Amino acid sequence: MPPPEVRGSQSHTRAPAWTSTSRLRCVFTTLISLSVVSVLVVSSRIGIPARLKGLQSPHILNTTVTERSQSTDYDTAEVKDSSTDNVMIPRLIHQSWKSVYRIPTRFHPWMKSWVEFHPTWTYVFWTDADNLRLFELLYPQYLHVAKAVRKVSLADMARYALLHQVGGLYVDADFECLQPFDDLHRENNLFLSSEPLVHSVLLEKSDSAALCNALMASAPRHPFWLSVLDNIKKKFDRERLKSDAVELTGPRMVKQTYLSPNSTFNLKGSDMVVFTSEYFYPEVAYWNIEPMKTACRQRHDDAAKEACAWLQRFPKGEFTNKTHATHHWQCTWCRDAQLNEFGALRDIFESPPMRPNITMTGIEFVVLK
Repeated sequence: MPPPEVRGSQSHTRAPAWTSTSRLRCVFTTLISLSVVSVLVVSSRIGIPARLKGLQSPHILNTTVTERSQSTDYDTAEVKDSSTDNVMIPRLIHQSWKSVYRIPTRFHPWMKSWVEFHPTWTYVFWTDADNLRLFELLYPQYLHVAKAVRKVSLADMARYALLHQVGGLYVDADFECLQPFDDLHRENNLFLSSEPLVHSVLLEKSDSAALCNALMASAPRHPFWLSVLDNIKKKFDRERLKSDAVELTGPRMVKQTYLSPNSTFNLKGSDMVVFTSEYFYPEVAYWNIEPMKTACRQRHDDAAKEACAWLQRFPKGEFTNKTHATHHWQCTWCRDAQLNEFGALRDIFESPPMRPNITMTGIEFVVLK
């Protein structure tokens, strides 16, 4: 079902008659304006925002993105707010957990923050059962992988599939919203973000930042998501790697797809944006801080020096006026997060959230009863 038609107010003031010369002048001016807009290019970088130090970091990967409008028509979801501005990414918020009955109470205020900052957006909650059904009915080419991998990897795969199917903003349940995302949804067609460089450099011995998949957004039907799923399938079929979620279905796979030499996603003219970590990942995983400090004492390479300097400069996180959200890095699947208290989804929100009704023809959103 396409989004509701938006009709702006119509003026009843009669316009003066135009001469042929006036019409030609107007057409010429319009064409010039469109040409200027069409070549507007905005730079975006991956990694630590070295511009804060006035230096060019060798550990930042460069990319550019051309801003251009694209239809946001899609068949199966109705957005609660259909304003007259040109929104490229649908105003949908997707979050997921194992079930609707046992959600850690620690997450509840963070989940509520997304509705509080976006009261006119549509909030959709997904479960493990929904995630599997998504592949059973709409993406059967990846079903054998979805059935074989761990639930955390299924959740990874599902977020790529749902963004491809209906678009919107996917965000993990341990993410806290700090300001509205309306500007980001108006100005971009697909956006990702790097996580703090210290994670990749000090914990994984990489020399560049990871592209985290805990918060991602796009218009529907963007080809990037199918490329990610295709790469997951190829890797699974080739290696049968089922244990390492980060490698098979998580941030490393997103980064690999984005930087693939055979893709155009990271080239000039791409419609993808990669935000620096200050936008969504201003903090590090504090529960894992000691290994980072140990690496700072033991390593002296340039990447480690840069990462350790950032850690020393921002001990409580790099919060700026660009920071829209913060990730609390609970990582419940990779450690004992000591989750002892739980509550149901209906106890979190004042109004019942939406749930996906997945059929072979698409997805529609229904109110949770």
